[in-house]
Amino acid sequence: MMARFLPFLFLIVVLVGCKGDRDRLPGSAGGQDEVLVVMPKGHWESEPGAAVRALLQQPLAGLPQHEAMFRVAQCKPEDFASLLQLHHTVLFADLDANRSEVRSLKEVHALGQLIVRVEAPDPVSWIALLRERGEGIITIFEAHHRERTGAQVKREVDERVVSAVQQRLGVTLDIPGGYRVMTLEDDFAWLQRDRVMAGSGMEHNVIEGLLIHRHPYTSDTIWSVPSLVALRDTVTRSRVPGPDPGSYMVVQKDFEGIDLMPRGRATELGGRYAYLMRGLFGMEGAKMGGPFVSLSTLDAKDDRIITVEGFVYAPQFDKRPYVRELEAIIFSLRKGAKENP
Repeated sequence: MMARFLPFLFLIVVLVGCKGDRDRLPGSAGGQDEVLVVMPKGHWESEPGAAVRALLQQPLAGLPQHEAMFRVAQCKPEDFASLLQLHHTVLFADLDANRSEVRSLKEVHALGQLIVRVEAPDPVSWIALLRERGEGIITIFEAHHRERTGAQVKREVDERVVSAVQQRLGVTLDIPGGYRVMTLEDDFAWLQRDRVMAGSGMEHNVIEGLLIHRHPYTSDTIWSVPSLVALRDTVTRSRVPGPDPGSYMVVQKDFEGIDLMPRGRATELGGRYAYLMRGLFGMEGAKMGGPFVSLSTLDAKDDRIITVEGFVYAPQFDKRPYVRELEAIIFSLRKGAKENP
């Protein structure tokens, strides 16, 4: 099964600086979910720049409205110095190289930095290379941003909640402060954080939730969107009630003829096969909904499927920042006791 996604992981060669140089580097900088594109202005305002924007600003799957995968900033190569050189995520465009290749370099100018160099002899070849390797570039950028967000989450973990989940379900997650336990059982946990956030001159309620559930593993047919959606609906119908009497959480599958079925793909978690799914949830019997992201993997020792997912209800806000943090939390899933720092 891993063969379905491994090709993308080998599209890019990763080069890492030596430890001595790393110890002398400053910390990286830059906005959340931001990619700095280093490209001459003329190319940025023509076809190569359009190709970059089409790649990095494509819609993030599973959101109720259009939100780009990344925020994009641009500078000219001669301006890539000083503070800009410390940006945490860089796509460097070389359109006058000797050959076509994509290279990924870590911590060249700053700690926690990733630079992806896309090199080709001319603009036409460069655009073709970007489109050919685009999915791999997105994969490595997403993993890098998830790692950055995960490091922040790890610094904010609530040890009490983490310990309670570990003792009851035998798994560990980096759960930041503010989450309270709604339900905690041997094969199911529901954690929730309720916050009041300011936006558009007003204050609005934001609800973030984490669900953890375990099921017997029966066959490989579970690794598909329809199977995982059916499994999720079975869990939430009986265990995640909505705000109104008799209401409960479900996966949004369609709306007035529009296909809303979640999107899924194979990935990995700690070297193990996993399946990532993004979609929308709603409340049967109530007006409430938003995006969710789930990660399922196999606990071979217990022969059970473990699914961890995050969902958010934030009707007055962009959902991408919340979904990115929830994704970092679910990718922190590991079996057994909490790891020592």
